Amino acid sequence: MVKKLIIGIFIFLVSVVTGLGVYSICSPEIVIVNDSSQSVNKVTVKLPSNRIVFGAVSPKSKSAIYYSWAQSEGVYEYQISLSGGLNLSGRCGHVTDHEIGKRLTLIVHVDSSVTCEESSKV
Repeated sequence: MVKKLIIGIFIFLVSVVTGLGVYSICSPEIVIVNDSSQSVNKVTVKLPSNRIVFGAVSPKSKSAIYYSWAQSEGVYEYQISLSGGLNLSGRCGHVTDHEIGKRLTLIVHVDSSVTCEESSKV
């Protein structure tokens, strides 16, 4: 009886870990890469159906957040606040409904410019 319970718990845990892995690969995400020499204080990315807010991102670091698959069609709009007081904003990319495995990467460069790269995780 105890052996069956242990096997059942093990199968359940493997299923949960597998499910989380599939979720992280399939869910769309936004990644902020800070290649600059100053901290990013805050990043706000507006999508057509919601908005994502990142906290601080240290120099030479990155941060990622998954977002909802259910989106209206449109573009990403970003606002980035740097520790030196500079605010950067712009629009890039294209958002559509149910984008499986989509990744938007916003890169903050040393010269305070921002590049936007769209890619697929799958």
